[in-house]
Amino acid sequence: MKVIILNDFAFVNGGAGQVAIDTAVMLAKRGIDTCLFTAVGSVEQRLLQVENLRVVCLGQYDILHDTNRLRSVVQGIWNRKAEKALSKLLINYDAKDTIIHVHTCQKALSSSCVWRAKRMGFKVIYHMHDYGIACPNLGFYNYRSRAICKQRAMSGGCLLSNCDVRHYTHKIWRYVRQLVQNYIAQIPQGLDGYIAVSEFSYKILKPYLAGDAFVRIVPNPCPIHVKERVLVEKNTAFIFVGRLSPEKNPMLFAKCAKHMRVPAVFIGDGTEAAAIKSANPEAILYGWIPREDLHAVLQNARCLVFPSAWYETQGLVVAEMAAYGIPAIVSNTSAASDYIKDGNNGLLFESDNERALESCMNRMMNDSYVAQMGACAFESFQTMVPTNEEYMENILEVYQEVLRV
Repeated sequence: MKVIILNDFAFVNGGAGQVAIDTAVMLAKRGIDTCLFTAVGSVEQRLLQVENLRVVCLGQYDILHDTNRLRSVVQGIWNRKAEKALSKLLINYDAKDTIIHVHTCQKALSSSCVWRAKRMGFKVIYHMHDYGIACPNLGFYNYRSRAICKQRAMSGGCLLSNCDVRHYTHKIWRYVRQLVQNYIAQIPQGLDGYIAVSEFSYKILKPYLAGDAFVRIVPNPCPIHVKERVLVEKNTAFIFVGRLSPEKNPMLFAKCAKHMRVPAVFIGDGTEAAAIKSANPEAILYGWIPREDLHAVLQNARCLVFPSAWYETQGLVVAEMAAYGIPAIVSNTSAASDYIKDGNNGLLFESDNERALESCMNRMMNDSYVAQMGACAFESFQTMVPTNEEYMENILEVYQEVLRV
């Protein structure tokens, strides 16, 4: 078996990128001939030293950072250079024993690569890290109303909805890109298999897949192993971990912490950073912290607040914090709610409801209560997500099943 992984970036730039690159490395270390095909560099240095791993990087810009806006508009819909480069690469592979595993293609590679792979007879598996196989905005979220979008993707209502974070013209561009993806690249109807990262996200995407679609649910792994839990009952800081953007709703937490006069710590960065500091001047904003330094910061955490206003597909950070014995307060409309046994290893609150979040935070102020929650979170982590080894066994099983069809 040989595997070609398609990912927009040759470096980690988020959760999906982390999983894509880690998957490529783990496959190669198992002796599987693996190619990581990307558009945007630079290539992470660690990838250049991995035996059985070939990295192809086209040296392109992603559509957001390309200063040539005309090129980005065209290339974002159909990346001709990437398609031709993949075609040249695939000549050296046998379609009978090669899997094309798509992790991300929306920000640089485009659906042209999927079209080319299918035209050449290769089996293509699409890893549904977001909702982009259906929703032109990738997340079923209206950035104007700051609410989950209930329109059916690509319907007339979807077309008329001004939901884009920038402006309606950009929404129209996204809609056109989705039409090309659906009717030319045949995503999602023409693919050979799909990987969903949670039951939650699969339920949302299922209506957009063919009735006989081959789908397997493979949660993303969590490589964290901690011998002893954080003694959360001795700490005071409530923490937020993730991108500081409207759909993640960090402002709700910032306002609640300010009103309650409790320490608030934000780990991450994004467009909401300045607004958070303005709303809560006493909040601590670390920005992104390297994983090796994160452990020390988390020793001072009492509870994770996960107030996400959109669906999410997995909400892995809730499981990651549970690995440390840090309980979570989670919005009830996000995929991360699947991790929470309300009142056991964390609490659920009504999404975007300030009073409901404050009520949950108040409950976590009780030392014996939060200690019990932390212990339950620490114990429940073992069943939340797979280990790297379990994840790879699941992925290889998917590959083998698709190749047999």
